[in-house]
Amino acid sequence: MTKSARHTLVLLTSLGVIFFFASDQILANFTLQLSAALVVILIAIKHLNRRKPFHLLETVISTMAVVLVTGATGGTSSPFFFLNHFLLFEISYLLEPITCLSLSLGLMVFYLISGQTQGSAASLVPLISFIFMTPLAYLSGSLYKRLKKQPKELIR
Repeated sequence: MTKSARHTLVLLTSLGVIFFFASDQILANFTLQLSAALVVILIAIKHLNRRKPFHLLETVISTMAVVLVTGATGGTSSPFFFLNHFLLFEISYLLEPITCLSLSLGLMVFYLISGQTQGSAASLVPLISFIFMTPLAYLSGSLYKRLKKQPKELIR
């Protein structure tokens, strides 16, 4: 299994966990608290572990936090929906750029299946925006990875 396939599988599994968490009547009342706890855990781990990079864990926690906050505040009509687009760029920069393609499809399916689109055509517009943002995230992530691999030249 390739590295990008493994990262995709982990991210899609985290979306599945969030779907089951948000589907439960009792647990759905605690989505904002869970997202706050995830952010606090991320900050604590980053503070304690300064030297080792942990990009996969960071993206999993941020994915879960963004989807939980967006879901709790209105789904596709949430004022925080734009964070999903930033999430695509984050994943493209920290992990492999191809991973943002599968996460974009996963997020679209998640919002459709979880019933957060309210069934109107206007609420599908944010989902269509993934179609336009995903190639931008992929291309910018590819350029970032390519520039990162180039040897650094001294500028005088």
